[in-house]
Amino acid sequence: MKYSNYSITVAYDGKPVHWQQWYENALDAVNSFNKFVDHGFADEFATVNLIEASGKMHTRHFYRNGKVSGK
Repeated sequence: MKYSNYSITVAYDGKPVHWQQWYENALDAVNSFNKFVDHGFADEFATVNLIEASGKMHTRHFYRNGKVSGK
């Protein structure tokens, strides 16, 4: 399946998506994804996903204690 756009989603503490933004090209999407650097308004952790046009997803978890994990 091929999607027409790229998107970034943000969810706090394992809850449903709180924020989503669509992008027309990969460069803008990746630049925005890289701007996320902390847990934001989350009580414990924030999950930031970058979804590529092909459907591939990149995920980062930002924890309140400063830990960052991703895949």
